[in-house]
Amino acid sequence: MSKRDPYIIKRINFRRVVVVTAISILVVLLILFAFIMENGLPITFKSLALIHTEHPSLFLVDLIPLFVSALLHPMHYIMNRAIREYEERVVASQQLLKRNTEFAQLLSDGENPEPYDEMMETDLGKALRMIHINIKADRRKESEQGWITEGKDIVSKILREYHEMEELSYQILKVLNSYIQSTQAAFYLYNEESKLLINKATYAYNRKKQVEQEFKIGEGLVGQCAFEMDYIYRTEIPEDYITISSGILGDQKPESILLVPLISNEVLQGVLEFAFLKERIPKLTIQFLLELGEIIARTILNLKMNLRTQKWLEESQIMTEELQKNEAQLQMTAKEMASAQNNLERANIQLEGKINEARHANNRLHLMLEHASEIISIYDRDATLTYISPSVINIFGYSVEEMMAGKDLERIGKDDATRLRRIFDHLLENPGAMESLEYSFIRKNGERIFLRTYCRNMLDDTAIKGFLLNTTDITESVRVEREQRLKTRMQALSENSTDLILRISTSGDIYYANPIVEEYTDIAPSSIVNRNKSEVPFKQAITTLLDEILTSMAQSPVKKNFQLTLPMETGKLRTDRILNVDAIPEFQGKELETILIVGHDITEAKQTEKEIKVQNRKVQDSINYAERIQSSILPDIAHIRKAFPRSFVYYQPRDVISGDFPWFFETDDSFYIAAVDCTGHGVPGALLSLVGLFLMNNITGLNPGISAGDLCESLHLEVRKALKQDLDKSDTRDGMDMALCRFMKQRPVMEFAGAHRPLYLLSEGEVTIHKGDRKAIGGLKHPRKPEKPFTNMEVPYRPGDKFFFFTDGLTDQMGGPEGLKYGSARVRQVLLENAGYTIPQFNDHFRSDFAAWMDNDQQLDDLLLIGIEV
Repeated sequence: MSKRDPYIIKRINFRRVVVVTAISILVVLLILFAFIMENGLPITFKSLALIHTEHPSLFLVDLIPLFVSALLHPMHYIMNRAIREYEERVVASQQLLKRNTEFAQLLSDGENPEPYDEMMETDLGKALRMIHINIKADRRKESEQGWITEGKDIVSKILREYHEMEELSYQILKVLNSYIQSTQAAFYLYNEESKLLINKATYAYNRKKQVEQEFKIGEGLVGQCAFEMDYIYRTEIPEDYITISSGILGDQKPESILLVPLISNEVLQGVLEFAFLKERIPKLTIQFLLELGEIIARTILNLKMNLRTQKWLEESQIMTEELQKNEAQLQMTAKEMASAQNNLERANIQLEGKINEARHANNRLHLMLEHASEIISIYDRDATLTYISPSVINIFGYSVEEMMAGKDLERIGKDDATRLRRIFDHLLENPGAMESLEYSFIRKNGERIFLRTYCRNMLDDTAIKGFLLNTTDITESVRVEREQRLKTRMQALSENSTDLILRISTSGDIYYANPIVEEYTDIAPSSIVNRNKSEVPFKQAITTLLDEILTSMAQSPVKKNFQLTLPMETGKLRTDRILNVDAIPEFQGKELETILIVGHDITEAKQTEKEIKVQNRKVQDSINYAERIQSSILPDIAHIRKAFPRSFVYYQPRDVISGDFPWFFETDDSFYIAAVDCTGHGVPGALLSLVGLFLMNNITGLNPGISAGDLCESLHLEVRKALKQDLDKSDTRDGMDMALCRFMKQRPVMEFAGAHRPLYLLSEGEVTIHKGDRKAIGGLKHPRKPEKPFTNMEVPYRPGDKFFFFTDGLTDQMGGPEGLKYGSARVRQVLLENAGYTIPQFNDHFRSDFAAWMDNDQQLDDLLLIGIEV
């Protein structure tokens, strides 16, 4: 070993051991020589024997080399064994480094080497493993995108080559059936006129099928896919679904079906249907068909537009031919008309003189009618306007032509139009009578005016031949009458009101005070009206309020609100009356004339508000105390992290206390951990969470080796019993959703059982979703459908795998730029896009991502997310 540690080599070198032994022998000889020389003896063996006889202790000196050798040889053996162990570690490290180097080289060459367990023993191996996972995920994405692109190119080529719908649909199914390895496919085209989905092509087992089918929107799976305008993926096949027949396989029902809508510009064009004999359809296939569906839909839309254009062109050609035939007839007719025209011109010359005379008379009459203060109109027997005087322009703002076109009855109410027709009917029965009608009319500028019309039956008059109506504008008289009526009504309301009402001028003169003023001021209204506020001995609080109102209105004359606390004395009892005061400016034109002051007594409301605040504070204190109790009962997060060092718990109640809770329990051979979501949130959810917590602890404590599925089933029965849901007349539907995991201590296997909640496994850059049963913990038993026990799933795992499970408070939260749910698809996307994250990084990411998604929206439900790396 040329690269040994010099320090160890120096300590354990055998030659040094020999040197030390030799030195010890030399020291013994020197000692013996010194004794011989000291006694003057010759250097012989006899002299050595003599000095040993005189000095017996020299025998011990002779044993020194033996002692040194006996001491150094065990040390030499220990050091040699340490060298061998060190050499073995160096060799193992070099081999591991070589394997890591070869693994990295294969990665750089574009290979996909198989990982080995020893990689995770070094930081370099861990880094290479993470790089391998990321590269594998990237290659998978590239492969998937390449597969999708290749499929799109194949179908696009077909879309360019075929322009007849039946052949195009058949060729598309033929290619897709082979490309996605389906066993049967159908193409349904949407007919916009009949509102039906019509089967254009069916393809199965590499052969064309003749199937005639039609579906309405919403009918069957095909109609449902079209109605929802979203794909449908089913693994539970209906009993009446078509059976696939094959000469090799016989009659078989598909294991899964996929329906994809063809949508272009949010308009339905058709539906593709695929059936598979395999149970699961890859997500990549679904993504491919969804992207391809839009391309096919655009092509179908273009084909429809081309067919429609071609049809229009053919119709245009037919019309052109007909016009050419009619042109000859028109030419003959034109010659006949020219002859007739000459005759008419001679007749016109004779009539022109008479027309000029009539025109002058008509102009005089028109000027008189145009400037009249009333409107004259004539209606025939069918209540159709046949004449209206020009004065309509000044009074209604409409021209005569507009009124004749229907504005006469269009701009009055339906009831008034009905009343007018009833008057016509009455006049038909009583020809000599005269009827009057008052109604409103909307002028052309939008102004509402009031009219009075007198009607007479003049059907027998040869000049009129209809109902003659004389209409006058009475808007001003109606307004004056209404104002007088409102003043009288306002006066009555003020006199009987329980509110304090004052009308005061900008200079402080009081024009009006209702009777209730005396209750607050102890001054009769007659002593207040027509006096200045400074002359009236008001209480100081009222004087201050009036000054403040006048000052505020002088600065900004808009409606304002004030609050007045008025001390009142009833005998020896002194109380405060609180008034909510509105100051309303009243204008004459644009000038502030008076201020109407209305004070409403809110003393009882203020007292009630104080009592509510006290009650709210007591309720909040009780909730805070309940939160402390719940926090002390729930598992300590530190215990979970002790069992799973690489884990996190993201727990965020909507209110102070929560219906979601994490649960943890340790037995001799297992760790149990769950995310539980109880019905409701706040106080009701917290109460139910305590029931679930104690029952789960009790069941697991009495059955230490219970499986995850059996634990869910036992808890299901115990919750029903605790909430008396097992009784016949029970109407309590409360329960729990749960994701429960049991991690074995002795082997890399985890058991999972879920009640409406899934488990997400992130391994090797891929996400696997284990769905829970569609069954809750607790709740009422279905009267006709037998219950199945909870499924116990065994999930093997490898070091570095990550598990995530959560309550629906995460996925159901509304937010984002479009106000949508957070959704389970977003959870899966986060895991795939950040497959290399550590557990703490996932914790930080989910917290920040959820907060950004929610933004300013309110949290809808309690939230619990647990992540574990094994």
